[in-house]
Amino acid sequence: MFQILKMLLLETQVYVLSGERELFTVEVPQQLYTVEYGSNVTMECRFAVNGSLNLGLLTVVWEQKRQGQPKSKEVYTLRNGKTFPPSQHHDYIGRAALLHSELKLGRAILQITSVKITDAGSYLCLIDYQGVDYKYITLEVKASYKRINTQVMRKPGEDKVVFMCQSEGFPLAEVFWQNEKNFNLSGSANTTYTLTADGRYNVTSILMFKPNMGENYSCVFWNKELNGATSAHISTLALMSTQHSGQKSLILFIIPMGVMVAVLPSALIMFQKRKSFKNGKPKKERRRKLNPNLKDENRDDFNSQTEAVYLSTVTESRDSGSVGL
Repeated sequence: MFQILKMLLLETQVYVLSGERELFTVEVPQQLYTVEYGSNVTMECRFAVNGSLNLGLLTVVWEQKRQGQPKSKEVYTLRNGKTFPPSQHHDYIGRAALLHSELKLGRAILQITSVKITDAGSYLCLIDYQGVDYKYITLEVKASYKRINTQVMRKPGEDKVVFMCQSEGFPLAEVFWQNEKNFNLSGSANTTYTLTADGRYNVTSILMFKPNMGENYSCVFWNKELNGATSAHISTLALMSTQHSGQKSLILFIIPMGVMVAVLPSALIMFQKRKSFKNGKPKKERRRKLNPNLKDENRDDFNSQTEAVYLSTVTESRDSGSVGL
């Protein structure tokens, strides 16, 4: 890329010295852009179109160079009026575009969506249109520590409490701890960080000590480069409410279990008595209940015996010539 740039600049100098062409210049209305992580940005450089634009003669190149990186990244290239996607760096595929509708006005506007931390750096805007010139634009990306995740827990087997604050942002932030009287507790804190895939810092700070129950504490993420601070408040009441909830849950578990233990023996006794009562009933009575049409065998036997005795008595009376009633 730099070899092409040198050749184009040399070509321009020859045209100027020979008087065949006026000096072609590129201007930038803004040299520094500062944007929030995840937002969109448009950067612009301008050039003269001399009344009307001949798109087939226009070449626009946008490149990004990060400090400490040996090579630049090609963000977007328009060559002889046509987009040249093969040269675009994969970090910008689908995110970087040139607003073609603005070219006829002499405005080469680069738009980058969903800005990442790695998008920060110096951007080259080179334009070749009846002459060659370029300018540099700086893009700064900030990621405020907006959301702070907090956690409070009691250290097992000790009377100390562990407070934790965690957040992500950029640049690297310092973390300070203080109580509600603004007394600095940072000396007892342990703060560590890691880098995320998109270049932000994942900062975690842990403070472990014996607090005054019911007192409020704060962790403050201080971003020196952005001159901004974000804080979160933690109260030991949260720990007390957690313990109370645990005790309440235990009570709600114990009470039903106690009721079941008390009621179960009584239910078993009633069941055994009912079973014994059913087993003690005569079989015939149970059979009669099951079949109401079933005759009583004892009653039939009694009637048969009575009839036999009566017939025997009548016979004997006839033989003796009298009947006794």
